[in-house]
Amino acid sequence: MLNFNLINFDTEEDYDNSEVLYGLQNSIQKVIDPKFFYDKKGSELFDKITTLNEYYPTKTELEILEKEKKTLKKSLPRSSVVIEFGSGSNIKIKKFLDALNNPTEYIPIDISKKHLKKNAADFAKKNPHMKVTAICADFNSFKSLDYILNHNKNKIGFFPGSTIGNFVPIQAKTLLKNIAKILGPKNYLVIGVDLKKKISVIEKAYNDSSGITAKFNKNVLNNINKKYGASFDVENFEHNAFYNKKKNRIEMHLKSKKFHTVKLMGQKIVFNKGETIHTENSYKYSINDFVKIAISSGYELVETLTDKKEFFGVFCLKIKKN
Repeated sequence: MLNFNLINFDTEEDYDNSEVLYGLQNSIQKVIDPKFFYDKKGSELFDKITTLNEYYPTKTELEILEKEKKTLKKSLPRSSVVIEFGSGSNIKIKKFLDALNNPTEYIPIDISKKHLKKNAADFAKKNPHMKVTAICADFNSFKSLDYILNHNKNKIGFFPGSTIGNFVPIQAKTLLKNIAKILGPKNYLVIGVDLKKKISVIEKAYNDSSGITAKFNKNVLNNINKKYGASFDVENFEHNAFYNKKKNRIEMHLKSKKFHTVKLMGQKIVFNKGETIHTENSYKYSINDFVKIAISSGYELVETLTDKKEFFGVFCLKIKKN
């Protein structure tokens, strides 16, 4: 396809092998970074999660993007390059691009090469009028993204799905500052943020009745086995997700069902019964709290868009002048 190009930075091969070992040898709390969720299987499972009845974030965000098309069109510049940080399926970006004035190029960035290539190529085929440049990279490693830094056109960043919630607030602030550097002064960022609400609603979203989230969580162990030759038996762990009220976040863990050991990079990792691996956080914000973080990270607020229940927020931000 003449309108499609893939730039591969081989991010998965660049991971420091010791990162996983170090996290699992942590005597206070074993951890695996959530970026390891997203091999091909993990990306496919996450796409399934977004269609579940219990998982409100995706459908609520889509409703907001549909309802607020006129507001987005009025607020954002025409003929812009659109950069999606952490692209998944094409559903949200299609809805978002439909709300814009003549976007000229779409740049999806994702860590999972196979998933990215498939979705970006499919998008390019269905949208032959638009240039599509897919970048396989960890969007949190900005040294790789020179292509965007050297782009002189108007830019609109799109960061949906409340992925920002996977970072502790101080890391979220650093990430927002880095995105501002990438996009440049007077350009825009449209970001989806999961808002604080009744705890039972949040916990159901991460403990679905069909068990897809549990499969997604456990699949991280399959990915570690595949990448690093570890000996995890997925059946020795169970999915555990709960809301930490003190920290305003969902925590996802894998809980050991019994005492056992796992081999990883020539080392033995001991698991006691009931011990957990902390695999992910998902912070929930009030509107005011997120706006404060955005402003302190170099943005000004253009629009705050929410659903009627204020379950989810889509924030339209503009990067301040230097």
